[in-house]
Amino acid sequence: MKKFLAVCLSAIMVFSLAACGGGDGQDADTTTQAAGTEAAGQDDSGDDSSASGETIKIGLMVSFTGFGVQAGQECQALADIFEDVINNKHDDLSLPFAEDEGLPNLGGAKIEFVVGDQSTADVALSEAERLITEEGVIGLCGNFSSATTKTAMVAAEKYGVPVISEGTSMTLTDAGYQYFGRSFPGDDQFIEESFNYLDYLNEEKDAGIKTVALCSEDSEFGTNIAQVEERIAKEHGYEIVENISYSQTATNVTSEVLRLKEANADVVMMSSYAADALLFMSAFKEQNYFPKMLFGQRGGFMASDFTLNLGSDSDYVLTTSRWNSDMDNQAAQDIAKLFSDDMGITLIGDTLTSVWDGVLIAIAANQAGSTDGDAIMEALHAGLDLDPEDDPFGLEGYKYAEDGQNEYGTAIIIQYMDGILNTIYPEEIAGMELAYPAKNWDER
Repeated sequence: MKKFLAVCLSAIMVFSLAACGGGDGQDADTTTQAAGTEAAGQDDSGDDSSASGETIKIGLMVSFTGFGVQAGQECQALADIFEDVINNKHDDLSLPFAEDEGLPNLGGAKIEFVVGDQSTADVALSEAERLITEEGVIGLCGNFSSATTKTAMVAAEKYGVPVISEGTSMTLTDAGYQYFGRSFPGDDQFIEESFNYLDYLNEEKDAGIKTVALCSEDSEFGTNIAQVEERIAKEHGYEIVENISYSQTATNVTSEVLRLKEANADVVMMSSYAADALLFMSAFKEQNYFPKMLFGQRGGFMASDFTLNLGSDSDYVLTTSRWNSDMDNQAAQDIAKLFSDDMGITLIGDTLTSVWDGVLIAIAANQAGSTDGDAIMEALHAGLDLDPEDDPFGLEGYKYAEDGQNEYGTAIIIQYMDGILNTIYPEEIAGMELAYPAKNWDER
């Protein structure tokens, strides 16, 4: 399943020529669409399309430029794997539709992930519209940020096409979208779980954590997280001893690191993208300073680039997450092994989530027996019929409230050790105990 390399290279070439969006990376002979209009999967009379025996397309939005390229390649490779699992019979796998060939309630219709670019908010808008109007996708998923989700939603709301995105901003669920879904927590729940964990360490492990320093990039992602962190820290009784805002395009963060070093907080909580997370790690090492606990809020701390660039220098870093490859259920182990065998690297939670949301769109369409956007949303709101044994996340369910939030989405906390991500909380699924306080560079 190495075709994702050719897919990505082809897409990047088209992107560079077209300026505002990439090609879908699919062969020209696989353009069969669900019956009905391109935008909403309905014919002119308004009847639903059953897509019996045809190919159903799901848009996969990834980045073609910057640090998102690695993540985009991984998402495309995983999409290839899920296409194979769903479209062909795999009796040995505990994954959705593995025992079938295609979507049974849609006449065995096959699925195809069609790639679009979401490198910037403007590009995400034009690409979302292209995937809907030209490719006829029945829904969109992908490696969205909150900002690119918002622009993609402009097209999705216009044409009545569902989007499941893990953009974590609370503004997404406050926007009143009709075609939006989020399977896992938003920033508020992730941050609440972060401080619940600190409480747990103090109460159960006598950790003595009292002070917190915040360090966040200054776009919507980092600014929103910092505001919620500040509020929830006070609610839990922690003292904020430093609150730093910096530009994600910074090329030198020595002054910020020196401020953190001077504050000497028990916990440093960071909100960063991939490039700036790596920049901070380099500056920490140059200053021979490492926080007692460095706690990331996903973003760059969950990117494959992080550990690929740092190796064991990533040790002791914590981050919130949605999934980890050491989770002990058969579906998780099946998809982790398929990905590792194909790519030669460990599957990370953000990659799995980005593509899994597309699988959930397929499950909803199959449950509805229709590719119509309203029918898919109705299935999402009613709750998906998914065998828990086929869910690599092990959630209690997928039932999306009117604001789009899955009522059963949960967060976990993981820590790097020996360059590997390990689940440390909740305790009942932990693969190892927290290493705290972290060793400084000269002690490793």
